[in-house]
Order: sequence, then C-alpha cells, then structure tokens
Amino acid sequence: MIIWIDGANGVGKSHVATKLAEIFSEKNAEYIESDLYWLNLIKENSTKTRSGFDSYINEFFLVELRNVLDEKIQLGKTPIVSMSLVSKLCEMELLDYFETRKIPMIHIILEASKDVTIQRIKNDCIRDQAAQSQQIAKVEWQIDYLKKSYANAVRVSTENRSIKEIVDEIKTYILEND
Repeated sequence: MIIWIDGANGVGKSHVATKLAEIFSEKNAEYIESDLYWLNLIKENSTKTRSGFDSYINEFFLVELRNVLDEKIQLGKTPIVSMSLVSKLCEMELLDYFETRKIPMIHIILEASKDVTIQRIKNDCIRDQAAQSQQIAKVEWQIDYLKKSYANAVRVSTENRSIKEIVDEIKTYILEND
C-alpha cells in the first residue's frame, strides 16, 4: 500500500507524514519526503532535471520516484509519501501507474485556506526567504488545482487543528480502510 499525503506548499504534509510513519511503524511504514529525493536528484543529475524545474512537472524525477516506491513495495514497506501532486503528469506517472499495477493506495489531501497556508510558510524557520517567496507564489494555483482534481481523494482540513488531531483523523481512516 502507498499512502499519499498531498496538499499545497506549506499545508503541513511533512509533519503529518512523519507522524503517520511513526504510528504505522509496525506496518513497516516508511516516510518518503519527495522534496529530499528531488534535491538529491538535482545534485546527481542536473542535466536531466532541467526538463522541468519543479519536481511535479519533471518526468525524469517522477519516474525515479516511482522506481523508489516500487522498490520499497517489493521490500514489503508501506511508503507514506509527502508530495504536492499538482500536475496531470503526477497523476499519470504516479497515481495511474500504481493503480494500473493494482497497488492499494490511500490519497489524502490536506487543505487550508490560502491565507493560513501563506502564514504557515512565512512562519516556517526551515525555509529561507527565497524558498518562502517561491512557495507563496504557487499556493493559490496549487489550492485551486487540488480542489478541482482527485475526486476520490480524502480531504482533511488542517485549519485550527493540531497535528495530533489531523493525524488521528487520518489514522482512523487508514485503519478503517486498510
């Protein structure tokens, strides 16, 4: 099984996915931070990653991530993937691919308003100012894309809620649908 934790930049995907991986460690869960894979791929293959600077529009990256997930599944792992699936290419290269292979998936989209999401990005001490500006510029269209896409995804509001409350809701859903 693959658990996708999706949402716009700054909505809390990484925090939620990390906690879920801890909770489901007995199910061999492994947190996959797509941003880290993307940064490593840029360092190792700069020419191949130029075809689309953002990971969600770079076919080479999406295929590489897909291969990593395939390998994890073959090893009996349950990948919990934190990634903004905000392009048709993501849908085709990742979701459609695993669906065709009959790999069970749970697709969670974390949601928050544009203002709340932007404020979270501004308050994030991990992101430098350049990264904050780049991510803030993408928030509105990412939220719009996710609202219009993935009708079968489970949508979880993150507004005015603690990480624990969000994770508990997702945990309950996973246990009821596993």
